[in-house]
Amino acid sequence: MAEATPFKHKQVIQQYLEAFNQQNVDALPEVVTEDVLVQGLIGADGDVNGIEEYGEWWTETLSGFPDAHIEVDDYFESEDRAAARWTFTGTHENDLFGLPATNRSFKITGLALFRMKDGKIAEKRYQQDDLGMLQQLGFVEEH
Repeated sequence: MAEATPFKHKQVIQQYLEAFNQQNVDALPEVVTEDVLVQGLIGADGDVNGIEEYGEWWTETLSGFPDAHIEVDDYFESEDRAAARWTFTGTHENDLFGLPATNRSFKITGLALFRMKDGKIAEKRYQQDDLGMLQQLGFVEEH
């Protein structure tokens, strides 16, 4: 029977998520490349290019959801790629992306696909339940 190979990117991704959960935007340079490309972010108008723009998105998101938390439910990686299925929770305590604070909580699931380069995240693609989040926050009527 073949021995299991340890995940080589998981530690960086865990460090990245710990920084998000602790609202430590200053940790981004340790875990993402300068030219990081991020797609699928709620509130972003298209792709987010570069660490500076991504840091601005983090700052705005974390100000709107000061208790934001992401928990990994499943993880996989192969060569320079990794995938994480996660649960994202938070409370909308401050204005965010032009939406007034509701003080309502949300819990959604999502998937992030990562491309790694030189031990850091070079690309990240999100797919998450943004509609479910907006419904739970009261911005979209549930049917």
